[in-house]
Amino acid sequence: MEIRNLSSYLSLRLLARFVVVFSLVLMPGCAGILPMDMQRSLTQVAPKKIDFRELEYFALRSRASYTSPENIKRKFPDTTLVKTISDIDVLYFLETDPRNRTQTITIRGTANKPNIWEDAEILLVKDSFLGFWLHRGFQNDSLKVFNDVKPHLNNDYEIRVTGHSLGGAIALILTNYLYKDGYMVERLVTFGQPKVTKDKSDSLYWRANPSLRKITRVVRPNDPIPMIPPAGLAIRYGHVGPELILEKGQDYVFLDAHDADRLSVGEFWRNLGRVHLKDHSMELYLKNIQGKVRKGAHQVPYKGS
Repeated sequence: MEIRNLSSYLSLRLLARFVVVFSLVLMPGCAGILPMDMQRSLTQVAPKKIDFRELEYFALRSRASYTSPENIKRKFPDTTLVKTISDIDVLYFLETDPRNRTQTITIRGTANKPNIWEDAEILLVKDSFLGFWLHRGFQNDSLKVFNDVKPHLNNDYEIRVTGHSLGGAIALILTNYLYKDGYMVERLVTFGQPKVTKDKSDSLYWRANPSLRKITRVVRPNDPIPMIPPAGLAIRYGHVGPELILEKGQDYVFLDAHDADRLSVGEFWRNLGRVHLKDHSMELYLKNIQGKVRKGAHQVPYKGS
């Protein structure tokens, strides 16, 4: 969610609660430096060219999702629907482009659900449609968005999905629902997305989907939300798919799904002294991406501690 709403949603006090409670169950070694074999692996940069103009397309929409419906329609004339699902306080908007036969779904992170990180919400549930385990709160919200948007989708169009923060978590699960239901999911881009599952890439739709290369999970190095729920839980949440880290200036890091998942084990605890809620702002994500569009981008090795 946008930074102006974040303090009411995930306070520093709540973040501190994670530190105190989950450090009690932290597995030995999780908070240490990276294992030597992994350090060596991360210095081997496999070249990955990123289209930052394309990422800007999605980032502009994710930022706009925090504005009024009138502003969304003015900025994106192909918008055919702007809808807030009131009982979960989630806004999404749908663009339909008949010329290119595409539809783009953008999902805003909810601003007023402080219970999303409470025990009842953070538990995993087995999704009967997808067949794997999901964060209960995210699964509930994603299912409602799926059922709401379906009547407005065209089976003959390629679908793109994007979202920031909780909107990114919903976008990830929604993409799975759409693919499972037979829609042509062409692209998924999320920004500052928290973890949603204990089932990794082997269980999710992109393992069998040729559009694996069309999935991008974008994070900022000091954004705490992609690290939540942190390692040390009895149930180990993890990220799925590759990860693009927006470093300062022209630099970026690209991690494949395997390395990104291994890093997520202890990243919350290693970076705890540096993370800051302001780094979760969608405005800062967009600004970084636009800087790379203007000045160029340069891939570098992972620089973690």
